[in-house]
Amino acid sequence: MLFFVVAIFAVTQLRFNEDITRIIPQQKSNNSTTEIVRQMNFTDKIAVFFKKKTATTTNENVSDAAQQFADTLPELKEYYESVQGTLDEALFQKSFEFVYNNLPIYLNDDDYTIIHSKLNNDSISAQTARNYETLLGGNAAFMKDVIVNDPLQLSFLALKKLQQFQGDGNYKFQNGFLFSEDESKIILFINPKFSGSETQNNELFVAKLNELKEVINSQHPEVVMSYFGSPFIAVANAQQIKGDILTTVAISVTALMLLLIFYYRNWLVPVIVMIPTVFGGLFGLLCLYFLRTEISAISLSIAAILIGITIDYALHFLTHSKNNLNKEQLFKDVAKPLLMSSSTTAVAFLCLLFIHSDALVDLGIFASIAVVSTAVFTLIILPHIYKGKELKHNHAIDKIAKYPFEKNKILIVLSLLLVVVSAFTYHKVRFDGDLSKINFMPENQVLAEKELYASNEIAKKLFVVSYDENQEQLLKSNEQLLNALSTNVYVDHVQSISNLVPSKDAQNKAIEKWKLFWTTTKVNQTIESIEKASVAQGFHEQTHQPFYETLKRNYATISLNALKDFNAEIYQEFVHGNNKNLLSTVVSINPKDRDAFVKQFEEDNKGKNLALIDRQALNEQYLGYLINDFNSLVSYSFIAVIVILFVFYRRIELVLVAAIPIGLTGFITAGLMGLLNIPFNIFSTIVCTLVFGHGIDFTIFMTSALQKQYTDGKDEMPLYRTSIILAVLTTILAIGALIFAQHPALKSIALIALIGVSVAVLVTFVLYPILFKFLFFNRVKKGLSPISLSLLVQSILMFTYYTLASLTVSVFMRCIFWILPLPKHKKWLVFSKIMSSYMKSVLYLKPTISKRIFNKERLQEQTVIISNHTSFLDSLTIGMTYSKVVYIVNDWVYKSPVFGRAVKFLGFYPATKGVAQGLEPLEERLGTDFSVMIFPEGTRSYTSEINRFHKGAFFMAEELQLPIQPVYIHGNADLLPKGDFIIYNAICHVYVGTPIALDDELFGKSYAERTKKISKFFKEEYTKIRLKAEDADYFKEKLFLNYLYKEHGVLSKIKKDFKEHKSEYHHLFSLIDEKASIAHITSDFGQVDFLMVNQFPSRKITTFNINAEHAAIAKASYILNKFKLSYVDEVDAIWRNNSVLVISHLDNFSFEVPQQIKQIIVVCCTFNATFTNFTLIETKEKIKIYQRNETN
Repeated sequence: MLFFVVAIFAVTQLRFNEDITRIIPQQKSNNSTTEIVRQMNFTDKIAVFFKKKTATTTNENVSDAAQQFADTLPELKEYYESVQGTLDEALFQKSFEFVYNNLPIYLNDDDYTIIHSKLNNDSISAQTARNYETLLGGNAAFMKDVIVNDPLQLSFLALKKLQQFQGDGNYKFQNGFLFSEDESKIILFINPKFSGSETQNNELFVAKLNELKEVINSQHPEVVMSYFGSPFIAVANAQQIKGDILTTVAISVTALMLLLIFYYRNWLVPVIVMIPTVFGGLFGLLCLYFLRTEISAISLSIAAILIGITIDYALHFLTHSKNNLNKEQLFKDVAKPLLMSSSTTAVAFLCLLFIHSDALVDLGIFASIAVVSTAVFTLIILPHIYKGKELKHNHAIDKIAKYPFEKNKILIVLSLLLVVVSAFTYHKVRFDGDLSKINFMPENQVLAEKELYASNEIAKKLFVVSYDENQEQLLKSNEQLLNALSTNVYVDHVQSISNLVPSKDAQNKAIEKWKLFWTTTKVNQTIESIEKASVAQGFHEQTHQPFYETLKRNYATISLNALKDFNAEIYQEFVHGNNKNLLSTVVSINPKDRDAFVKQFEEDNKGKNLALIDRQALNEQYLGYLINDFNSLVSYSFIAVIVILFVFYRRIELVLVAAIPIGLTGFITAGLMGLLNIPFNIFSTIVCTLVFGHGIDFTIFMTSALQKQYTDGKDEMPLYRTSIILAVLTTILAIGALIFAQHPALKSIALIALIGVSVAVLVTFVLYPILFKFLFFNRVKKGLSPISLSLLVQSILMFTYYTLASLTVSVFMRCIFWILPLPKHKKWLVFSKIMSSYMKSVLYLKPTISKRIFNKERLQEQTVIISNHTSFLDSLTIGMTYSKVVYIVNDWVYKSPVFGRAVKFLGFYPATKGVAQGLEPLEERLGTDFSVMIFPEGTRSYTSEINRFHKGAFFMAEELQLPIQPVYIHGNADLLPKGDFIIYNAICHVYVGTPIALDDELFGKSYAERTKKISKFFKEEYTKIRLKAEDADYFKEKLFLNYLYKEHGVLSKIKKDFKEHKSEYHHLFSLIDEKASIAHITSDFGQVDFLMVNQFPSRKITTFNINAEHAAIAKASYILNKFKLSYVDEVDAIWRNNSVLVISHLDNFSFEVPQQIKQIIVVCCTFNATFTNFTLIETKEKIKIYQRNETN
């Protein structure tokens, strides 16, 4: 409760910034253009229209409405700086004084021509008469000073220079207001105090302006008043977004509550589900309170879609709790995937900190904190407020979850088709930086925009900025710029400060021209003519004395400060700069001429202190930065997710496999967007983080389900599918409902979210289980050991080398054989050595293989070599050991496309031809140097067990009159077992036995008798070698591989147990007969069974495990599909036909031992028990051996 109160207090103290442009990345480069933009003051004016409603509406009607608006507007002075488009007395007086005091500066040759025409007597008399009439009219007070100080109205020629700062050439002043050329409407421009994208203050301003519009329209029904400007559009966007979100959230939350109530049959579930999300959100805001002075409201609006993720955590918890009432087991199942998914999602959002956008940084901080804290709160709070209960009803969602999507051929084909199609379309997806396409444009603003630009196309406004340290040089360059732009064919209108403050040189020239024009004679004549005409009209003498002094005055130049004193608004709009002097010039062009103008401008002004700024293009450029940042973000996020997955899984293999569906989700989503021509925009790009997070969550939970099934064989995928389906439904309801929103940005968010989440579900439900089962389950079903990535890579490299080297050696020998100037027999000797070196190189390619040859010197004479055959590597091993060998090979070797030609060339023989048919050519091939090599078993065995010997080798020895040379290959059965392609880390030791002479009668007289006796002798000798060579650590790596990828730290427990008890386990090697039938009672994970069957594969073991959880893990081992091992659920089932009882890892023993058990071996048990009719015959460390008492 204290946390809740503190969090609510912190939230109320937060300052929210509603400026939507905060989402656009900030300028991050230090080039001159970027620096200039930072120092400029852009204004987003509001256009106010007063339009004639009918043809009978007069200019006075329109002017009256505009005047009422101008009179009332000062009540809103806190929201705006100034108004342009009016010509009131104060402004006119001020403008007149400024121009009058600097008159020569603003006159050009055309003006002097007009002045000259004004100086004849008739013109002066006519102007004086008009002056008199003006003073007698209603504007006497307004015009008195003008007529007195400027009877010829020369200043009006200069005042035209100011008109460009009130509007462009399509408007004119009349009745004190800015009328359109056709006099159909008046337009005013309001300069707001706040940026056009700021909505908090502008919302109030817009509301008050709309109230004022209602008043004006009601009191002047003959006039239609309207507004157009960025503040109105921004406020309309903000209001539309809020309205759309509130509407869709209300609908989606209602639908979500009904769904949860309907599924869980509990009215409180919707509230319970939201509690962790609320606490997580409040904690995120509390952290922001301490980390940021103000936060972006738009980022929190986007963060609202996080509900679609955070609510999933509670749903996962509730879904698992309905099938698991044991809290400890529930935490085992839920805690790890929850913390993993929240951590990976948080890291993905944290990567937003690398993007130079205030709003996205706020989003990254808030979202990352919120998702992690929500997961933690789920694990802390929900167990106390929700007591799980089994749902007896079978909901439609449960039925869908039970469906094996990965076995549906249509879905598989569809998924693969999407992958293929995406390969050709993903690169077509593009980023649309045009903000107008995702901007909500209300109808009244659309009409007002058309009204503003009714006379021509919407003009494109560009800013050309001159910059220089020296103000005078700056004025010169800006003046030159104005001259160039005025004659540019693409430019429609120019607003330049140089029209008000020319360079000093230009001003001095203008003053000189004034002096040259006003000669003393001309001045005197003009004064005399004005005096005569004014007195005649009724003015007092010397009424226009100030004007006479003006004609004789010595004028001085002015600076930019003079402009600032005259009109601060114009100064701020066109003069900028903190570190340097900046002058901006506003250029209006037709949008279609924009690119041509920019290209010409850049070519003509290369190297000059000029910068061309297009505000829209700048935003698009900064959005381009976002794309670059986003590309980096994807890379950073993916790397960060990989790291997080590795921290939790601790196996790079699981990480890489889990990364595949995550990558596929993004790949197919991009492919569909490219196919459907759906571009990314700034909002949908951000939503990709959400889709990425969902893809990660789905993958993590599906990995948990698959890993759990791999660990103990229990298929809980329907349960995990249920939680994922509920998560998908909440996302569709929370985000997908925005597809019905009116705002284009929200629609784009919903569209991308729907596509991405749908793809994530398809990949997670269809492709990922197929991939996972192929890589992990498939090997277990085939009786093959799990493998590591390093073993896979090493094996691929070795087989690649083997294939390439075989082809190379084969081609080399066939090419060189006919060229080498040696007898055929010597060629075979040379090539045999080459083959031996090649075979040796294959085995030595893997340094972790221990390669040793014992008693190699016994291979000096010509013999028939026999060896055990357990691996594809046996032939290479013999070749490494001895080079002068001719092999009897199987058909597949003889016909192999890789090395078939080589073995034929070397005189090897296929076993299928029969030994008798091949003796004569074989005898010729052997000569006096070569031995013949044959594997008497005829084929490889699946284990280290030696199969029955065939008679062929011994018949061949008898016919060729050669002794038998036994060669024992130890380790190859574990190095590369039959049916596998993985080369494990094992030994490759060769033991050369004592040759058996042909006349040695200890092994019989006939080849048939010798076959049986030598086979028995060979097996006995091989067993002795194994017992001597295989120490306590021999099966360690093989054992650990068996428990690789098991969850809940099973492998760590196995490693710890093996370290403590390996000597006891190794002692079982010699204690139990190699062909014993064993009954085993245990509580271990199956490690004792694993070691006993690997020590002697001919052992038959029946096991009863008293620990159901451990029994399930043991049953999920591949050894059940390879060895004579079975697990039973009842203890009575283990006694059948077994004579040895092994008891391991028990704290007590209370079972009755049947009569057929002759020996009991107790291993690593803590109980002290005596067995009836059994005598303890041996105790060694943690092993006790009991023998049944003999009875007469």
